Amino acid sequence: MKRDPGLDVNMERELAKLSFEKVPRIVSDMLPGPKSQELIDGEVENETVTRVIPNILQTVWEEARGATVKDPDGNYYIDLTAGIAVNNVGHCNPRVLETISKQSKLLMHNPDATNYQRVKLGQKLQQIVPGRLKGNAKMAYGLSGSSAVEIAVKFAKSATGKSHIIAFEGAYHGALGATLSLTTSQQFRSNYGPFHPYVYHVGPYAYCYRCPWEMEYPGCDLECAKYVEEQILGPSSGIDIGNVAAMIVEPVQGEGGYVPPPDGFLKAIKKTCEKAGILYIDDEVQAGMGRTGKMFAIEHYGVDPDLITLGKALGGDLPYSAVIMDNSVAEKLSPMSHILTSVGNATSSAVACTNIDLLQEGLLERTEQMGVYALAVLKEMMDDIEIIGEVRGKGLMIGIEVVRNRDTKEPIDLGELMQILLALRDKGVLMLPCGRHTNVFRLMPPLVITREHLDQALEIIAEVFKAVQNDIVQ
Repeated sequence: MKRDPGLDVNMERELAKLSFEKVPRIVSDMLPGPKSQELIDGEVENETVTRVIPNILQTVWEEARGATVKDPDGNYYIDLTAGIAVNNVGHCNPRVLETISKQSKLLMHNPDATNYQRVKLGQKLQQIVPGRLKGNAKMAYGLSGSSAVEIAVKFAKSATGKSHIIAFEGAYHGALGATLSLTTSQQFRSNYGPFHPYVYHVGPYAYCYRCPWEMEYPGCDLECAKYVEEQILGPSSGIDIGNVAAMIVEPVQGEGGYVPPPDGFLKAIKKTCEKAGILYIDDEVQAGMGRTGKMFAIEHYGVDPDLITLGKALGGDLPYSAVIMDNSVAEKLSPMSHILTSVGNATSSAVACTNIDLLQEGLLERTEQMGVYALAVLKEMMDDIEIIGEVRGKGLMIGIEVVRNRDTKEPIDLGELMQILLALRDKGVLMLPCGRHTNVFRLMPPLVITREHLDQALEIIAEVFKAVQNDIVQ
């Protein structure tokens, strides 16, 4: 039985105006439709096969509004991807479009120079950062999540005079340069080595559903955190801790399976970093900017990081990223020692400011309410749908882990995953997978999704899962 998430009626009415009406609506006899297929074929002629999305979800986007998408053949979809957690305030939000129109007539690109919008963004970030960083931070800007992580790692090394970095098993921190060394998925690493030296991977991350000790929280007493401390500080771990600059941690693992750690885990990891005398980098590229119901996901866990990376939803429709760092880190950096050509673009900075404003105007609280509601509905589905092994998440960052057997937790295979993904698409719902076994469906819609569209999407998920489970369950 569906619960009432307690949403503000007036706000719901306004949010409904952001999306297309009468969605989902599929008019093509088969997908992709002819116009979409022609574009896909044209793209294949000119681009490499390295891109992920076209190979997983063959859908062409012609227009997008709010939490909905239209393809060239006139098919309309509910978007549960948010451009991979980018469009938190919705696709083509009118306020964002107004900002772009106004600022782009005045100034767009500049040579990493001072401009009004860049100053304004720094002030806003200074106000919203969590914990002891508030009013005690400096910013550096980038062009993507990967560039933000590159900058954070680079600055951590410079500030400490040390060269080694620690990351977790299951981590995703980017697919370029040093960031690829931190990422663990073979999907992104295969055939691209050798990688940057002096990167250590520890773990497990607190993935309670697949605990290697087969223990249960809280009775486990965070055995995983104790094990990580031994890996980092143990005398025979192989980690040259005296040369480690920082540890980088996702507050909720994203590509690793939408895995929120239990309370106490990140605090324990931070304490280990303090014992080791190393910096703690909080990678908020996917989990940040309201996705979990708080501006920063780390706020759920009461941890004060030394550096924070932001990307994706910071710029939303325009690429942008940032590194926020404690003054004690920033003051050790060398003057004029870092440059990226297009950072601090005035129009992108203005859009980032607008995105922050929109999130602060009730979207954070609403995201928390919608997340609680969606989790409750999904957990009720488990009574009838055996292939759902677990649902988990915070806010509208929710993972649905699909298995062939609940007792053994055997993941579905790639063919079964594709069967489900395409069946969802054919009924008008766009989702993307993630996870160590590529068996987790992530529910990450734009935060402006209406209750009606969310309910429709959840009903289609239930319908599709029920239809395929007899072919999957063992």
